[in-house]
Amino acid sequence: MICWRLILFSLIVVLAECLAWGLPLRGTDPFALSPEGGFLNLNPPLKFQVDARMQKNVSFWVRIYTEFASNQGLIHDSKYIDHVYEILDFQNETRSSSKVIKIQKKKWKEVLLSVHRKQEHPDKMTDEEKRVFELFHDVNEPNKFLNAAHRKRLRFQLGQKDRFLDGLFQSGRFLPMMEVIFKKEGLPLELTRLPFVESSFNIKARSKVGASGIWQFMRSTAKLFIKLTPALDERNDPIRATEAAAKLLRVNYESLQSWPLAVTAYNHGRKGMMRAVRKVGSEELSDLVSDYHSRSFGFASSNFFTELLAAIEVEKNADKYFGKIERGALIDFYEAELPDFIDFQPLAQEMGLDVKAVKELNPGLSEAVYSGALLIPRGYKLRVPRHSGPGKESGEADFQLGYSKIPLKYKLAAQRSLNFENYGTSGGFVKKAKKSRKSSSKRKGRLVRAD
Repeated sequence: MICWRLILFSLIVVLAECLAWGLPLRGTDPFALSPEGGFLNLNPPLKFQVDARMQKNVSFWVRIYTEFASNQGLIHDSKYIDHVYEILDFQNETRSSSKVIKIQKKKWKEVLLSVHRKQEHPDKMTDEEKRVFELFHDVNEPNKFLNAAHRKRLRFQLGQKDRFLDGLFQSGRFLPMMEVIFKKEGLPLELTRLPFVESSFNIKARSKVGASGIWQFMRSTAKLFIKLTPALDERNDPIRATEAAAKLLRVNYESLQSWPLAVTAYNHGRKGMMRAVRKVGSEELSDLVSDYHSRSFGFASSNFFTELLAAIEVEKNADKYFGKIERGALIDFYEAELPDFIDFQPLAQEMGLDVKAVKELNPGLSEAVYSGALLIPRGYKLRVPRHSGPGKESGEADFQLGYSKIPLKYKLAAQRSLNFENYGTSGGFVKKAKKSRKSSSKRKGRLVRAD
């Protein structure tokens, strides 16, 4: 009897969780697209909000996205990020921006140290020092001005207005499809706005630490969900990467049971957030930001969720912040699965494909594929613009019909008699130009497997 009561109670809890988080119940459709097939009117659920302690951070990022372009920036406190000391403008600056930032940081360090010395005698402060003194009037901690003068506390943030505007345009090409993907995964559609934070929807975005694509996946994380070979890097494919991001966010949520924590884990790592919760003894993000101390849990991780909330606010109310804006047209294509490994250039020529358009639709394929050094992998779903190919309104059936007429010499399936060096099972094939010591001149130029 007790067992059945526990089961019933568990089902009620699961039902309540689904309703609270926006997760779909089996057989329901909570994220229906608008009749026009465009963007949803996002109304963030309760758990896509923060308390008063972190709302200041959201407001800060709204300013960064809407007020300051990338030739401007703010010197501010990294802990109390709404404490802005100075606005820098590099538009007419003759010195390098890095030099200006360094000089101004040094200046504000001296101001903070002076305020620390004079805090018992505000009447002796300069106007600049009084302004800084007032910024910290609601901060109750010992040596607050001395601590704020530390090099890790004095931070510069570059403006993002122009990049966010470009992201709004680029997002029009992908967001409706991304919303469908997240809807199928049963995830809150607000999460599809994360690329505004990560890359401003720049499909060519590459970070210094190796993150790539609009979702800024690291290789170590991406390889758990998508293909990474010399011929194909699906991190750079907005659609495949979105499918991977949805899976990763779902795993994060299933482990952490909180969207603020699951989103932060996208930046900091799922295990890292679980460790933070365990050490602080709280599942509230604001508590973790305030009380969790770790070298790896820095400014980026502690602000990641508030950046998302700011991006949701700005994107939802773009006309309010920027006036009338233009969105890019949704990309229109069909997918055709390739039954063979094949050279891209002969494929495009024989099928009459618009090479530029196909390359734009398939950014996951490497330059080695487009140059002809590697073959397109067998089984790859090639995206083809509907106006390109055998017919003006082609579909996969027309594509496959045209593909069947391509000479067999361009298809690897027809060249099984060749001796291949197998380096893996999912890569492309490379035309080997350099002869090994043991190979004969007759074998020079053969096709070999590259993974």
